[in-house]
Amino acid sequence: MSGTTFFLTTGCVKTNCPLPDNINKQVQQLMINPDTRSSDLKRNSWSMGSLCADRITFKEGDHTWTFLLVWNTTHPKGPFWYLPHDNEESAFDAAVYAVKHYGGGFLAVESNDKRHVFGKDPNRNFKKNSLYSKKICKIMNTYKPMHLPYLALHTNAEGHFKNGGSGTVSMTQYSKNIFAFPAGTIKSGQKKGLKDEDTLIYLAGKKVQKDKIKKFTAEGLNVKFEKVTKKSNDNSMSNCIVLHQDHENYINIETEHGDITTHKKMIDKVMKIIGQKSI
Repeated sequence: MSGTTFFLTTGCVKTNCPLPDNINKQVQQLMINPDTRSSDLKRNSWSMGSLCADRITFKEGDHTWTFLLVWNTTHPKGPFWYLPHDNEESAFDAAVYAVKHYGGGFLAVESNDKRHVFGKDPNRNFKKNSLYSKKICKIMNTYKPMHLPYLALHTNAEGHFKNGGSGTVSMTQYSKNIFAFPAGTIKSGQKKGLKDEDTLIYLAGKKVQKDKIKKFTAEGLNVKFEKVTKKSNDNSMSNCIVLHQDHENYINIETEHGDITTHKKMIDKVMKIIGQKSI
């Protein structure tokens, strides 16, 4: 670690902690004070305990990206999560739960509680050798042990093709490259719980891995598996990890907006599958 330690009192959360050297050299750190806390930090500040929040930024061409980097100062090495959409509040709340209970940290895009940043979906900006993908993977690899998967947290709208089709994922949808593997009966119209069509684990790889899928469905988790090819590449994180990081260990947890209880259950089940015990 390098730099000077600043601990501001924003509820119970610590802020402005020194960054690891290899991250400190890659990004600019922005001071967080009580007046510049995000809505996510304000909502979670009293429950974050030993976690530390840093605001970091970097420029990519004409655009400036800003993130909250949250990590467990007591157990900094552990599962690390990427949260690309600032309008998915319960995904942030679930990430706080995950990092408090299992260590590691998460990186969350800041965009004034909006899904897009200067007209872009942050989860469609992982182009090959782009500055964005390099820096995010650098941060994730700093905190994430090599054997652990690349992890993401998302929420989505109720039912398929709702909310203009934006940000919606459903077990009832599939395509030539995306396959659905339900753990049991899918209940359309159910608004919460593991059987909801909007509750699922998203996996990705160059070929469908049925043995891997069975580990999740055996825990009652619905699975969608994306078969990634160069032709189908959508510049998402999952596609970048498979095609450009040569790594097929990617897990994304999806629930319906606001279903924090199910998000936590799914995190616990995924941690069990990958062999991570609560700290």
